[in-house]
Amino acid sequence: MTDPSTQQNPESKAPDRSEMWKALKWTAILLVFLLIAFGAFKAWQIATAPARVVGNATESVKSGATSILTRLEVPLQNQRRFDKAADAAFAHLNEMAETPPSSVKERGFRIANMRGARNRVCELSYDFGNGAVPVFLSADNAAHEAAKAVASNADRLIRIVVVSPEQTLGLNAEYLEDSKQWRLSWRPASVKKLYPDSWGEKPMTQILQAAPKGCG
Repeated sequence: MTDPSTQQNPESKAPDRSEMWKALKWTAILLVFLLIAFGAFKAWQIATAPARVVGNATESVKSGATSILTRLEVPLQNQRRFDKAADAAFAHLNEMAETPPSSVKERGFRIANMRGARNRVCELSYDFGNGAVPVFLSADNAAHEAAKAVASNADRLIRIVVVSPEQTLGLNAEYLEDSKQWRLSWRPASVKKLYPDSWGEKPMTQILQAAPKGCG
């Protein structure tokens, strides 16, 4: 009698080696394709590196130029001269006689641009190179009142408004108690300006110097 365990199952078959070789072949092809793609990518990186460096540098310059134009604070090259002019201008503006607005339009202009002036507003003219235009100055007397009560010279702020046919530009000269210096800055509404910071310092210094004599 034959042992069933020794009998060969007629349904069992030997492994299909052709299918195994096909799988190995396609795996090898895929690996070769990936290696070729990686090599091509590295070659592209090397070839385009100079152009990308130039592009990044260009974007950096553009970003830097934009930040300069949108920066509020104006760097002062002659701090001592500006401090002296601002000190004298504020002292005069703070003690000026009050002059009520002559019209509704002027009242609205003062409300919008000369907050805290208490009707002590000075009007000058200045030629920026294309003819003289009106320039308005005022001290923020309301904010300074508390400091004056305790014999302090803190909380000093001068509002400067240049009115040209094209636009109205606002700047602030503010005394910084910590550094004991004045700071010149553009108002947020004038941040997208078409003028460089160098346009601000010299004219504003001269305007402040003219305030004690030019403002009645």
